[in-house]
Amino acid sequence: MQTYLKDLRWGRFNLIQGDMISEIAAHYGEWSDVEVAIFHSLLTPNANAIEVGSNIGMHAVPIAKAIPQGKLLCFEPQRIIFQQLCCNLSLNNLTNVETYRMGVCDVSEKRWIESCDYSQPWNYGSFSLDKGFSTEAQFNGSFTQEEIETVRLDDFAPAQRLEQLSLLKIDAEGFDIPVLKGATKLIERLKPAIFIEVHPHSVEDTLAIIHQLNYEAYWVASQRYQQNNFYNAEKLNDGYDLNLICFPKDDTSTQNRTAQHSTAQHSTAQHSTAQHKIFALKQLLVKAMSLEQLTNGEVPFLLKEEK
Repeated sequence: MQTYLKDLRWGRFNLIQGDMISEIAAHYGEWSDVEVAIFHSLLTPNANAIEVGSNIGMHAVPIAKAIPQGKLLCFEPQRIIFQQLCCNLSLNNLTNVETYRMGVCDVSEKRWIESCDYSQPWNYGSFSLDKGFSTEAQFNGSFTQEEIETVRLDDFAPAQRLEQLSLLKIDAEGFDIPVLKGATKLIERLKPAIFIEVHPHSVEDTLAIIHQLNYEAYWVASQRYQQNNFYNAEKLNDGYDLNLICFPKDDTSTQNRTAQHSTAQHSTAQHSTAQHKIFALKQLLVKAMSLEQLTNGEVPFLLKEEK
């Protein structure tokens, strides 16, 4: 594995030579920054967040910077990738983040996962607990096995100690359903906004469990290339990301969720602003009902606003 330092939009990062996410971030100076804008619209300085599948921290860093008086819990099962995550948090002097080299699912147990030397060009962000490096395509490099622990968020003490949670971000490469099943009590108690990367083959099942949780989902589709990218770089490829942003159906529960910050200075104004931003965000998005919306071209790509 070879790494290199790069100053990007949200700070200094140690990137991995040949890793897809690292290479795109090094070209544009950012990674999927439309999503970052959405996260920032949902967060106030004293908010808490959980990120399942933090990878090297391309989104963990800007999330943590948005909640300086809050806390971010990060989970990343790949040992080498986890080390890069911790490196990037340290490079940006972020002390409000707790990192855990664990998998998250619906069973707390020990599990064997794939590992390698990360020298082969690959999308190491596409790693999943069940398919390893071959989640999106067949990985032909050599690999070994390493043992990790998996946890249910409903059983995980640091998550249970949270009295407020504004955002639950899940990037588990198609493993989102077990994550959600292991977090139903946490979601019911704190009612966070839930941001999920989805795959076409599992969208219907993901929507089903979201509706069971009494949430409504909206599509967030964005191209990785944005014309106003940090480096003003030319378009590298047509890569895009497909996600769902989910909110409790009961509007009063959203009000209760944001009101939990009431002891913080100026929090009332901050919460009111956050609620207005959530309402405005919903107006921009298409409510997610089925996979057919994608195939029918009903879901437009979002653009990042000019600063």
